[in-house]
Amino acid sequence: MIIVYSPEGGDTHRWDLKETRIMATEAEAVERVTDLDWARARAKIVQGSMLALRAVAWVLLKREQPTLRYAQFNPAAAELDFDYSADERAAIRAAIEADPDLTEDERATSLAELDELGAAIEAASAPTEEDAPPVDEDQEAAPKDSAAGASPTAA
Repeated sequence: MIIVYSPEGGDTHRWDLKETRIMATEAEAVERVTDLDWARARAKIVQGSMLALRAVAWVLLKREQPTLRYAQFNPAAAELDFDYSADERAAIRAAIEADPDLTEDERATSLAELDELGAAIEAASAPTEEDAPPVDEDQEAAPKDSAAGASPTAA
C-alpha cells in the first residue's frame, strides 16, 4: 500500500509501506491517536478510514518535520489518499478474475473500479506544466545554426 499526501501548492509525498520501515514507536503513535491496533489501522485505510490514513501519513511526515503534532496535521480530505503498488494491483486483479462468487457484471465493475483508482492516482501525481522548468526566452531567440555562438571559447 502506498500512502499519498498531495498538499495544495506543495510537493506530493508517496510512501510505499512495503518498502518503508515503520518503526515500533511510529506504529504505537498511530495506535495512540486512532485507538486502533497497528494491523487494524492499516486495514482501515483500505476500507476508507480517514482517521487511519491521516495518522499514518502524519507519522511518515514527522520524519521530515519531527516537531509536527497530530493536531497540527489537518490536511483537506482530498489531499490524502492511498494507492496500491503494481504487485498489489496485479494480485487484486487476479483475485477478482478468479473469484467464483462474482457475476460477470460484478467482476467487470470491480475491475473497472481498480483501473479507475490507479488512473486517478497516476493523474494526481503526474507532472504538470507548472512542474516543467521555465523556458529561457533568450535561448529561443538565439540562432540555432550558429556554431560560433555555441562555442565556449568564442568571444
